[in-house]
Amino acid sequence: MKLPVRLLLTLSIALAGGRLAAQPAGPSPLAGPVSPAVLVPGSWIVAEGRANAALQAGFPATAAGIYRDLLHDMDVPADSRPRLTLALVTAQLDAGELADAEKILSSYDGPRNAAYQLRAGLLAANARRILPAKAALAAGRIDELPATDRGWWYFLQAQVADADGDTVAANNLYEQAGRAAVSELQRARFLLGQEQNRLRANQTSEAQLTALRGNMERFQGTRTGYTYVRTYAAALAALGRAGEAQALLQRQLAVVPATERDAADQLGLMLGLIAGERSVAGRQAFKQLLSDGQKPETQRLALQLLARGANNPAEREQLRRDLSELIGAPTQHPIIEDLLLARAQAALADKAYAPAEEDARALLERYPGTPLKAAALGVRLAVAWDVKRYRAAADVIAQLRGVIAPGRERNELGVLLAEAFFRAEDYKNAAAAYEAALAAMHEPPAVVPAGVLIFQLVLSDIRADQLDVAAKQLDEAAANPAFDAVNRWQAEWNLVKELQVRGQAPAAYARVNRLLAGGAQGVPEELRIRLMWLRAKLSFDNGQPDVTLRQADELLGALSPAAQPDAALRTNVTSMAQLLKAQALLALNRDKEGFALLEQLRTEFRGTAAAQYSYLVQAGYLTQGGDMAAAQRVLISFVDTAEYKQSEYAPLALYEAALNLERQGLDRQLAEAYNLLDRLIKNYPADELVFYVLLKQGDLLRKLNDFPAARQIYESLINNQGQHPDILLAQLALADSLFAQGANSLANYESAAALFERLRDLPSAPVDLRAEAGFKWGYALAKRAQPAKAQTVFWSVVDAFLLDATQAAQLGAKGRYWISRALLELGQIHEDAGRLDEAQRAYQLIVDYKLSGTVQAQAKLARSRTTGGTKP
Repeated sequence: MKLPVRLLLTLSIALAGGRLAAQPAGPSPLAGPVSPAVLVPGSWIVAEGRANAALQAGFPATAAGIYRDLLHDMDVPADSRPRLTLALVTAQLDAGELADAEKILSSYDGPRNAAYQLRAGLLAANARRILPAKAALAAGRIDELPATDRGWWYFLQAQVADADGDTVAANNLYEQAGRAAVSELQRARFLLGQEQNRLRANQTSEAQLTALRGNMERFQGTRTGYTYVRTYAAALAALGRAGEAQALLQRQLAVVPATERDAADQLGLMLGLIAGERSVAGRQAFKQLLSDGQKPETQRLALQLLARGANNPAEREQLRRDLSELIGAPTQHPIIEDLLLARAQAALADKAYAPAEEDARALLERYPGTPLKAAALGVRLAVAWDVKRYRAAADVIAQLRGVIAPGRERNELGVLLAEAFFRAEDYKNAAAAYEAALAAMHEPPAVVPAGVLIFQLVLSDIRADQLDVAAKQLDEAAANPAFDAVNRWQAEWNLVKELQVRGQAPAAYARVNRLLAGGAQGVPEELRIRLMWLRAKLSFDNGQPDVTLRQADELLGALSPAAQPDAALRTNVTSMAQLLKAQALLALNRDKEGFALLEQLRTEFRGTAAAQYSYLVQAGYLTQGGDMAAAQRVLISFVDTAEYKQSEYAPLALYEAALNLERQGLDRQLAEAYNLLDRLIKNYPADELVFYVLLKQGDLLRKLNDFPAARQIYESLINNQGQHPDILLAQLALADSLFAQGANSLANYESAAALFERLRDLPSAPVDLRAEAGFKWGYALAKRAQPAKAQTVFWSVVDAFLLDATQAAQLGAKGRYWISRALLELGQIHEDAGRLDEAQRAYQLIVDYKLSGTVQAQAKLARSRTTGGTKP
């Protein structure tokens, strides 16, 4: 069933005891846009971090794909879209998707700030449009850029100087770009760009080409000669003669002496750039550089090029194999940290989470001082988030915030930390994190609207059972202009509903009444109508049916066609209001009017949830009046109506019908109840009630003295539904069955006693259930003539669950009943042993704590005193 989930949670204890609440909560207009939800969609923060890391690690095509997805994600805040658009342009530039980058930048509608001008300038310079590149430089300022972009500003200036033929200035600016790099990976990227610019230089004339060839041959075998080889090869490639250039470079590489390793690396790099990272020759050249390159910066450059060329799963798998050979080599590789990160990023791109996590963790543990710490933590965060390990994600986020400077990214991670706690259902820590995120709102830029964060803060307090704190937060935030009306009223709705669910109907009613009396300023009309319905429902729950009638009429007036409410909302809430009005009439014993209104509801709103539930309301009223036969007819007629056979309330109606039969108590009626429950299981095998139906069938079999069959049901539940939240009820029922068969079987008795003992001592079990199990264990011992052990067990129940204030606060009526029974049995044991003073103390505890056996305890105290017992 969908809506009655909370109803079933309420019923779970009652069902186990063979009792059903007289009037379970009916349908309500609660489902919809105001239901609790995680409204801070932090997945985009994780995705942006993943894209940034992929770009920095040399996977620009992967990064571009993530940025594109983010820009199509409606959850991404509007003020983050310009930044993501520019990031996409950056990735496309790096991936060589220049036409796409131009198209994206032309549609950019964000501020034309220095970050924009930088991308526009780089695109222009790559297309050899030098005047627009100069204009971009003139329109921006380097001090307006973040540190990660400043090196690129120098790089753009170097490109312009290169195009103007000012080689000295260009080389100086390339050096400045390298010094401004924020990481070794970025420095390697600048070196790569410098080499690519050499290849994109203006075409050389045939005369110049002849001169270059002459110089190459004249200085052959010297360092100057190797420089001319690179220049000549670049000129050939620029003239479209890439094959000749590659052949030249391969011939030269074959004869370069071992003493000129640096020259060999430069020739190999040029060979790979001309061939391209997607070609076999290019990849082979870069693999050779990565393996044997003399300088770490050259190896990092080769690694980036190999990563950039791995654009599909098969290529990334090959890259991971190549990297594994280097990582696993006997001698540690000079850039081992970069290799581990690249392999982790490649695995993450293909959602190979285990190896990605393993590599990122290895990098952090083996090299704790690594400058790649933030990137490695980013991989671990992406893995934890994707596999929904939100507690682990929270731990990683906390570490990541420790290595990131204050600013936007750190603020984003603060919001993400709160959401990770929320998704991990650690609501207290979530509330604290949301408070911290709200405090950071004073440090621009804001990550998400303050109203959303306040809503999540209140929702976290609600789910952390801190309703008073949530109410205080709401009251204080009401004066905050940043707390928008929609988020405020949705937060109010969730608080009031939770108060109602927790049995605090008077407090919920007072709050919703105050809210509506204040005019509900700014509240959306749909939510105002829902609040009006909730107010009427709460007045009914508070035992004020006369007030409910008046409030239901007010609600129906607000739903009139003249008020022009949404048609679906009008049908939904009008039918609910009529149902509530009928319930109020029945509570006032105006049954003829109530039944007439129920019939009208079924006619005018046939098929609605309210019309369906009206049958259960009518049957419940008849049951309370003792007319079991009429109640049975109503329930069965509902289930047998063709259009209602698949109603979400049909299983509940069958269950109620079975309970009605059980109440009548004859064996024939118990057997009929069992068969009705069989029908429920057969027709609705996936319904949430089935677990409790099976429990009830076991109870019915025990009443019919068929304990072996009852045991089979309980054992089947334990074996097949061991993860059900109420599985302990089946274990307790099994222990009851074993004990009932224990009179003639020591094995059954010992099994029952062991189960009772285990359940009493189980810390995760509800206190009421532990108290019941403890009593039954003591009772079993007493029946086996072991009074000394029994009195110890009875006292352990009293001491642990009544005298311990923390545990006592969790006791419900059922738990208090079993503790009262434990005290009565304990008192009787002391009486039988002649310890009247101890017996009186046991009885007095029942009176002092106002337990259910107070009258019986008072009678025993009075009798004891008249026979001369010592006063306690």
